[in-house]
Amino acid sequence: MHHPPERADGERPQQGRAFGAFRHRDFRLYWGGSFSGHVGNWMAQVAQAWLIYDLTRSPFLVGLTGLFLSVPFVLMSLYAGSVVDRVDRKRLLIWSQVGDLINTLVLAALILSGNVQVWQIYVNAIFSALIGSFQNPSQQALLPYLVPRADLMTAISLNSILRRGTQIIGPSLGGICVATMGVGNTYLVRALTYFVLIACLMAVSVTNPVEDREQRANPLRSILEGLRYVRAEKVIGGLLLLESLISIFGSYNTMLVVFARDIFEAGPQGLGVLQSAAGAGTIIGSLVLAGRGNITHVGRVMLSGAVVYSLAVISLAYAPWFLVALPALLIAGTAEVTVGALRATTLQLESRRDVLGRVMSLHAISTRGLGPLGGFEAGTLAELIGVRSAIALGATVCLTSVIVVAFRIPAIARFQVHAHEAAPSRPLRRDGAELVPNGRGDDALGAVPSQHGGV
Repeated sequence: MHHPPERADGERPQQGRAFGAFRHRDFRLYWGGSFSGHVGNWMAQVAQAWLIYDLTRSPFLVGLTGLFLSVPFVLMSLYAGSVVDRVDRKRLLIWSQVGDLINTLVLAALILSGNVQVWQIYVNAIFSALIGSFQNPSQQALLPYLVPRADLMTAISLNSILRRGTQIIGPSLGGICVATMGVGNTYLVRALTYFVLIACLMAVSVTNPVEDREQRANPLRSILEGLRYVRAEKVIGGLLLLESLISIFGSYNTMLVVFARDIFEAGPQGLGVLQSAAGAGTIIGSLVLAGRGNITHVGRVMLSGAVVYSLAVISLAYAPWFLVALPALLIAGTAEVTVGALRATTLQLESRRDVLGRVMSLHAISTRGLGPLGGFEAGTLAELIGVRSAIALGATVCLTSVIVVAFRIPAIARFQVHAHEAAPSRPLRRDGAELVPNGRGDDALGAVPSQHGGV
């Protein structure tokens, strides 16, 4: 079990340090394994998009993959969040990665045998979405147990490098592998990255205690409790709403294959470079956030970043040449990771510990769940009005959504985070009674919960 460092009574909680999360062994293991997994995931995305477009030459069918990734994920995520709140999150995360490994090997075998068909890729995507609905909230809900509260923002910022910063490496490797080894062997390389990830997760010593199972024996009641909680919290609900709108209408990644192949005529290597440009932006944004250790005016920075993201995607849509698209993607990646990391930090700090899994499952729906649906929306519009107009229209809707949400929910713009706060910003409750964050009055989110459930 994970015990944070003790501090003397009356001592002020430690301020966040630059890259402070790397001081903790369990986070380093988690980060290293996840780095391997995310690089492999980006490689697989390049291979999948190239394979479908090569088989069909249809932007719509490429985007349709997003529908099969999105709908099962959204339908399963609410239940998955309730499961995360009552089981060992590390163990759940390991078994979900094993499931993804098996799913990847099955598709690789179909491709290498020469019998792969588009519908099989879609079925594979459905299984991946169902498994992923348990992965995302378990990953996010495990983070507060890996680091103390003071280092949580740096942990989430460094985690953002994993999710999007590996985009600078993975897609380029994927494009090279597809061009030199073929799609099937690229999936085998992806399978190898799963073994590294699973080994690192098994070496992590921290785990969260299983909370009161009896209290959450009814999944429907647990789901409704989580939804009511989010609805009552303006900042949490508003951020999830805004992220959902951006995920649906601000998606461009799926259509980069069309830009690379038909508009810029850059081939699979060009597709990897385009995706890597956005990945470079995410690394820049994540390193800046992790290096700062703390940002006070989180709300204003998030909204400003969302505006910059929308304008950068519009610039990408009308980029006349390949080299002009690269800086647009760089800016979009920087803005996207800044907004995402600060949003995740806010959700982690504002959410009660006993509903964190369900909040993060809704967060996963708004990102991974609705993100692929945004690819479907972009692909459908691209068939009707062209890929450039489709991407520009979606980004314009994003920009409008940011402005409307900022005016309708002003609490988001006013929201601030103070690293020196001594306790979670929302009290922990069970059966209507307040709980102490932990037995020592410590402010570390990584503390071991008491037998009554709260962290």
